[in-house]
Amino acid sequence: MITRIDNGFSDKRFRIEYMLGNLCNHKCSYCFPGSNEGDHPWPDKDLVKKNLGHLIEKYKDAGRTDPILYLIGGEPTLWKDLGEVCKYFKEEHGCDIRISTNGSRSRRWWDKNAQYFNAIEMSVHHEFAKVEHLKEVADLIYAKNVFVVANVLMDPSNFNRCAEIISQMQESHNPWPILAKAVHFDGVTFYNDNQKQYLEERIKRYPDELWYKRTGTVDVTKLKIKLDSGEVIETEGDQWPSINNLNKFKGFKCNIGLEQVKIFQDGTIGANCRQKIYGEDIPYNLYDSKFQKNFHPDFSPITCEKNICSCKSEIAVTKWML
Repeated sequence: MITRIDNGFSDKRFRIEYMLGNLCNHKCSYCFPGSNEGDHPWPDKDLVKKNLGHLIEKYKDAGRTDPILYLIGGEPTLWKDLGEVCKYFKEEHGCDIRISTNGSRSRRWWDKNAQYFNAIEMSVHHEFAKVEHLKEVADLIYAKNVFVVANVLMDPSNFNRCAEIISQMQESHNPWPILAKAVHFDGVTFYNDNQKQYLEERIKRYPDELWYKRTGTVDVTKLKIKLDSGEVIETEGDQWPSINNLNKFKGFKCNIGLEQVKIFQDGTIGANCRQKIYGEDIPYNLYDSKFQKNFHPDFSPITCEKNICSCKSEIAVTKWML
């Protein structure tokens, strides 16, 4: 059993995971509910600028001066205002802008918009991915000295096909990093021993060191995990607790809400598990017309009330057993 997780990140770091909408051109069988139904339209860009800017400045006042804005969907590149909004938050609020995308937009689109991101994470889904197109897009982004990584989602029921995609991507022109990423089903993973062994080495290709230094913005998750036996496990990446089905932290103190928040497609601010993060009875909503007046968060650790932690980035948030 895990008794504590530390991630080694700066105490000035603050990560906002923002689900812009749930319109997606992929319908992956293992995707989580609510992620691709298309029933939430894209937000109003001016309201986002105003209210999200206010949230970021509140965190800066509390000492979290290094904001990371991580954009997800749906497929966020389908939002016509994406480039303008990213440019605004980079220039006006000093945000490190990152995006999770399926990379399906044209090479022309990426040539125009890659400049607005500090890091581009391409999720590669075996059911829909056009691998040769993704290789071309990643090569283009790499050449612009923008950090790009291919995250190949390792579906346990189609594991060999996913491994084949990794091999195919390793033949690209430029050596951008390739990662094998675990897939969760209701917070649980279902891998056999051979698959777990393959996933233990999650990085399947390292980038050129000079390119990595030129991009210069991506921090690596390095977990220090303490077990009830007293053993301390140090691991790069955030997959170890979930791969071993040890992602159970009910009753723990957790810095979610201080180190990281999630903004859902309806504007609700919380965590992926819907845990209350500020102790409020009604969650704050980014799209509330009175958000700037009402947003006065309590920046304190919370006590986890959930039976399982299914989000890898939230697993990596500092937490400890009471």
